[in-house]
Amino acid sequence: MIALLGLAILMGTTSVQDDEVARIDKWVQDWQPTPGDRRFEEIGWAKDIPEALRLAKQHGRPVFVFTHKGRINLGRQ
Repeated sequence: MIALLGLAILMGTTSVQDDEVARIDKWVQDWQPTPGDRRFEEIGWAKDIPEALRLAKQHGRPVFVFTHKGRINLGRQ
């Protein structure tokens, strides 16, 4: 859609309808991540285990340790 607007401007058509701009703005807004989609950002990441333990003790939360060794690209093309 943005490409079409750019093409219209390049061709000399500078009058873009306000409702078209509003429709594009709504479309962009509708595609933004919702708070449910952003739950991953609420995870309290720590750079190392001592920092994780300190934060866990401070906030009364458990520590989950994830490690990976090997072929992370397994199953990917």
